[in-house]
Amino acid sequence: MEKNMRLKAKKSLGQNYLVADAVAGRIVEAISPKVGELIFEIGPGRGALTSHLSASGADVVAFEIDKMLAEELKQVFRDNENVEIVKEDILKVDFGAEAGKRGKKNYKIIGNIPYMLTSTIILRIPWEAGSTVAVIMVQKEVADRIVTPVGETNCGLLTVFLQSYLNVERVLKVAAGSFRPRPGVDSAVLRLAPVRIKGAPADKKLYFAFLKKAFSMRRKKLRNVLFRRDAAAKREGVKRLETLSGVDLSKRAENLKLDDWFNLFSSYVEMG
Repeated sequence: MEKNMRLKAKKSLGQNYLVADAVAGRIVEAISPKVGELIFEIGPGRGALTSHLSASGADVVAFEIDKMLAEELKQVFRDNENVEIVKEDILKVDFGAEAGKRGKKNYKIIGNIPYMLTSTIILRIPWEAGSTVAVIMVQKEVADRIVTPVGETNCGLLTVFLQSYLNVERVLKVAAGSFRPRPGVDSAVLRLAPVRIKGAPADKKLYFAFLKKAFSMRRKKLRNVLFRRDAAAKREGVKRLETLSGVDLSKRAENLKLDDWFNLFSSYVEMG
């Protein structure tokens, strides 16, 4: 659809349009669209993914923040009854409510999102109770960090939090030359599907805050990050938490396995 669009990319919105049709097709394949199922697309751009989604027979709702671009897309897809273009800031969209308006409970999410919104949007996915799968294109470096096994050096806050609730896999690497304008880095496509892991905290908000604190000074040992009181109180707190959780607090945040995080969090909360 890109060839039918006249608008230039806006740097202020982080727009880099996917122009490689074969790549667009492979991204859509990763979400396995089915006739009649609801798919929310984040930032359709010039419709590279939208056209493939439409051809699948799925009901596509594409949210585009750029008013002029949204109007262009409405014209391009005016004859596609299964495509709905909505002019809206994705950060203001409640996917659950949008699905309910259309008589659906479950939905899939797909998008080539602006790099500046990557963390904000990706971190929403564990809260999306109706999402059965999300296929998201992100900066390659971010993707590398997210798919790193928990407990290895490159893992971070995003790694641990997302893998606590989602099965995360990289399905495709996308070269910078697949976009116009060409970005300065390569991208990668992630597939994120909900998974139930024994011990995963039910209170995602509190768990995220705990992880954020734990990774706030990642080069320091956890005992020095989680406890910053006077020496005696610190020693007592560290000893008690290690006893309750079974986790060695002389380790750094990046060295803990997923089970360690679950045990550490529940014990930390228990200590108050």
